[in-house]
Amino acid sequence: MYDVSPAWSEYYRELEPERRAMILERLLSEEPDDGSNRFRKRLFEQRYLEGDGQKPSVDRYLWQCVNFVQLYDASRFFKKGSRKEVMSFLKESGYNEAMEGGPEGEKALYWEIRNASKRYFKTCSGSDYRRALFGLISPGEAERKNQMCLDTWKMSIGIGQRLDIAKSLSLWKMAVLDEYEQTDLSAVDRMQKLISERG
Repeated sequence: MYDVSPAWSEYYRELEPERRAMILERLLSEEPDDGSNRFRKRLFEQRYLEGDGQKPSVDRYLWQCVNFVQLYDASRFFKKGSRKEVMSFLKESGYNEAMEGGPEGEKALYWEIRNASKRYFKTCSGSDYRRALFGLISPGEAERKNQMCLDTWKMSIGIGQRLDIAKSLSLWKMAVLDEYEQTDLSAVDRMQKLISERG
């Protein structure tokens, strides 16, 4: 749906913020503008930069992948506060701005979310992901994949449903699920099974 050129594909595959910054600057000067460049630059700045704005810092999109999982769990008791937090992120992260920019903004946002999701899923492949028993026991491979599927569902489908903001998070959900499908050959079947169980 949101096709990207081979040159920009390199940018969206790269996970390290400082390398992404260099690729972004190069592509902005070398590649013809497909209409998404101003959104790409703005999303990069709002995702990483703070203070003097010179060096990438905290990855706010990666943080939200983790945070949305936690907010889904907490929202059972703190729905209003959780919704306010998510809506604040959408406003301050460039998400709403890109969505209001039409297809070019949506395309840049979609691929930025996919990149953050890719980075998140990379962290899920390690043995430290979701350790049990106070962090002493590493999960087995099947357990890790099932937990990653559940966390993906919470941060994409679940959070939107529980907080009644599925429409606002529609692009976020699509991008996260599309990237999740790339994690392994059984990812789609695993997610479909979970969706059928959870409704």
